[in-house]
Amino acid sequence: MLVTILDGFVDEPSCFGVPPYISPYIRYIAGAIKDAGHEYEYITIEEWRKGRRINGNILLIFAGAIVPGKYLRGMPISWKEIKELTRKFQGVKILAGSAAVFGLGQGGGKKPVKINDFFDYSSILDGDAFIYDFLNGEIVHRRRCREEWKRWAIMGAEVVKQHPDFPQPLIAEIETYRGCTRWFNGGCSFCMEPSFGRPAMREEREILMEIKELMKHGVKNFRLGCQSCFFSYKAIGIGKSETPKPNVNAIKRLLEGIAKLKPSVSHIDNANPAVIAEWENESIKIAELLKKYATPGNVAAFGMESADEKVIRENNLNAQPWQVMKAIEILNEVGRERGWNGMPYILPGLNLLFGLKGESEKTYIKNYEFLKEVLEKNLLLRRINIRQVVNLKGKKVEIDRDKFKKFKKKVNEEINRPMLQKLLPYGSILKNVYLELNIGNATYGRQIGTYPILIYLPYKTKINRFVDVKIYDHGFRSVSAIEYPFNINKASYTQLKSIPKISPKAAAEIVKRKPIKDKKEVEDIINGELEDWITV
Repeated sequence: MLVTILDGFVDEPSCFGVPPYISPYIRYIAGAIKDAGHEYEYITIEEWRKGRRINGNILLIFAGAIVPGKYLRGMPISWKEIKELTRKFQGVKILAGSAAVFGLGQGGGKKPVKINDFFDYSSILDGDAFIYDFLNGEIVHRRRCREEWKRWAIMGAEVVKQHPDFPQPLIAEIETYRGCTRWFNGGCSFCMEPSFGRPAMREEREILMEIKELMKHGVKNFRLGCQSCFFSYKAIGIGKSETPKPNVNAIKRLLEGIAKLKPSVSHIDNANPAVIAEWENESIKIAELLKKYATPGNVAAFGMESADEKVIRENNLNAQPWQVMKAIEILNEVGRERGWNGMPYILPGLNLLFGLKGESEKTYIKNYEFLKEVLEKNLLLRRINIRQVVNLKGKKVEIDRDKFKKFKKKVNEEINRPMLQKLLPYGSILKNVYLELNIGNATYGRQIGTYPILIYLPYKTKINRFVDVKIYDHGFRSVSAIEYPFNINKASYTQLKSIPKISPKAAAEIVKRKPIKDKKEVEDIINGELEDWITV
């Protein structure tokens, strides 16, 4: 029996699987199929869009875009695509992922749409356990057991070789534990994580074995992203406190073990700012471990959600504003120094949600004032993510769309751009930027890692390669740059005129005079001084 795993991509509160990421769920499913004694093929929705055929007897579509955002490449599967896929496929059709439980996210705070009727079966718990039992003649909805989790993570690692981004810039999302440490009080009003119950922690050796197996198959980049709070991994007092004490020793064993395997990129994702603020000494030690063992450019995404105390109370949110501010200060103190690739070692990111219970005009004011205070204190945030909530548990709160758009515009102009200018001043050099997309006469690239900055090169050049760049301008969430060092004699007219101080007329004259003898000849043409990173 051949099972086609169609990856519709996952974007959930604690897990990301949109290119260049591959989610752990896909790998578990592949491992379960292999463990059941059957074969699989792996196809992404992007490959299907480009005409790739489905050859399997069984079609398993994995979908889970609960937190849909904007993506450079690889849009999650849509309702229309699911309808078309299932209509044309003649074999058994199975839906897995959070879309099977909550529906398919549509973005913009819209309620997820139910798609179960298009399938023969919907796995409402773990898709990997469902397909394993199905291939063994049973129809059961259950969670994978610990032994299966360990086994399938290893057996399914080989699927990475079928991903279109393999080997670069593919990032394997690694699950450290499932669930939320606040499950016992219901967690945040909108979140799916508490539904998993008491957090199930993986052992360090199991995580390291999985990473080692993935590296054996050619994966170079990893993110410990599939957890609600990295600082709460194996924490002490889970179930007794909303902010359990971080387990520094366990995290050290994990990070040190990963570093010994020598991956190209090692990053994390989510962190609860209340945990960091309440356990300052332990959190500083963990931040220092991340600085020592992980890759610069690391981001701990804080689920602040709101700075409005009323909204925090009515939605049972993670942290109070003072806790978030303290956590921002702690990570800045340890992590804002630049590493070898040009980025700070580790910084906080911030998530702000709108469409929550209790919102008012004051919510916008308090959120803005909080961000303004961060800027005025000369603290750095790697990124601010402002979006409308997809409320999975209750009635949707309507928002004023004009007010929401004006708020985002104000934050972009008065917070994001000044923050980015402080984070990466004019002339900053970023190393190992992967060029991945041409649009018109421009090229877009990013460093590989968690929340990488989008880099715009104002000319078309060869993609799917690594370059170093020098930054010369700033947008709201992206920077403009050119390759570094920059060779005048190898540059095209379009590239030349993109350099600050070189006008289109001067660029044309340089092209006409090639080969240029030395920098003085260029400086005579432009009637000015060239920067030292430009060569001839």
